[in-house]
Amino acid sequence: MRQFLIIFLISSSLTAGAQGTLSFRSLNEVFAYADAHSVTFKNATQQVLMNKYQTLAAKLDKWKIKGDANLTSTDNTKLGVTFIPAEIFGGPTGTYRQVTFGQQYVTAANFAPQIDILNPFAMAQVRTARASEQVTNATNLLNKKSLYESVAGAYYNILSYQWQIKVTKNSLDNADTLTTIMVNKQQEGIARQQDVNNAKANQLSIQDKLQQLEVNLEEQYSSLKLLCDMDPDTPVSIEETAAPGNFDASLAATGYLTQLQTEWQLKYQEADLRANKRWFMPTITLFSSLGWQQNTNNHPFDGSRWINSNYVGVKMIIPIFPDVGKVAAVRYDRINVAVAKNNFEHAARQDSVNNRQLQLEYQKAFKSARLAGEIAALKEDSYYKNLNIYKEGILSATDLFTAFNDWLNNSLNAVSQQANSDYAKSKIMINNIVK
Repeated sequence: MRQFLIIFLISSSLTAGAQGTLSFRSLNEVFAYADAHSVTFKNATQQVLMNKYQTLAAKLDKWKIKGDANLTSTDNTKLGVTFIPAEIFGGPTGTYRQVTFGQQYVTAANFAPQIDILNPFAMAQVRTARASEQVTNATNLLNKKSLYESVAGAYYNILSYQWQIKVTKNSLDNADTLTTIMVNKQQEGIARQQDVNNAKANQLSIQDKLQQLEVNLEEQYSSLKLLCDMDPDTPVSIEETAAPGNFDASLAATGYLTQLQTEWQLKYQEADLRANKRWFMPTITLFSSLGWQQNTNNHPFDGSRWINSNYVGVKMIIPIFPDVGKVAAVRYDRINVAVAKNNFEHAARQDSVNNRQLQLEYQKAFKSARLAGEIAALKEDSYYKNLNIYKEGILSATDLFTAFNDWLNNSLNAVSQQANSDYAKSKIMINNIVK
């Protein structure tokens, strides 16, 4: 229900926006779009469907229902001759008479169904197919988590560049003002030409930084389009409205997908071993035959009586000589089970470490973002104070440019760290919801 609501919000935003433009206001909206359009998810759906069919086939195959039907029509152009004692017909003893048996046209229909009453190997394959289905599901979840993290990375890179562009444009306005001040002071004979040159060079440097950020932003949009399988020619707009929040100390990573995948991989190997160990067990099959035959000397299907015959029976098949391939498969399966057990135990520790690592990364990123914001605020205050001192002729232009660039660089770092903090938090959310 939640995903349907998100998709509805996306549709509403697209209608409200410019025609042909994809507009997203949150990361969840991008996830919903990816769910509906990403080739990764479409292929995963097909893989799940294929595994369901394989499980169904394994269920049906444990009975191994078979039945062959055939219809033959034979024209005995020349019937065989048999010699029988002539005395049967009143002839002299020791002589033989030539006799022809049969009729020229023989038509026969036959249907021979059979079904396995007991097939231990085929029955064990059902559990193997079910385990394989769950392994695929777990693998698809891991792929989904990986894609979500890549989408979130591109999303927050876009936000980071958008915020940096905003800061840079604001700094460019201040650089323009600073250049005007230098020009006026130079005309008054107070400032040197070098100060004016430095101010103009500072403007050009900021303009170059701005155009680089704009190119980087477009590159991230292209990456997002590729990840979500959007039309490359369709304009995309990210309009994040949520303000930076406080640190959520209660947010704990609880992912266990690696452990889940290895657990089902272990169950699959155990099921495969169980199936291969049953190759030598007897198979009991119920078989039967239903037949009809018409004999005539006129022509096939002339309306003559059909003669019916049928039988039913049970057979048991027991392998006598060892199948080298099956014996080797059992050996291999035992090794695979041992490896799968080791992987399962390791995966539990790996998930625990990864969860802890995600929390530490979020904690570190949030603290860095908070400190970077405080530093940027201090640098901004220092710049304006230095500007006032410069106007009074106390501070040199070089020191003013240094203060200006410190403010700009720290402001860019602050918004970049904020995006990193949001991305670190989103990784925990992805880790917790994809399961």
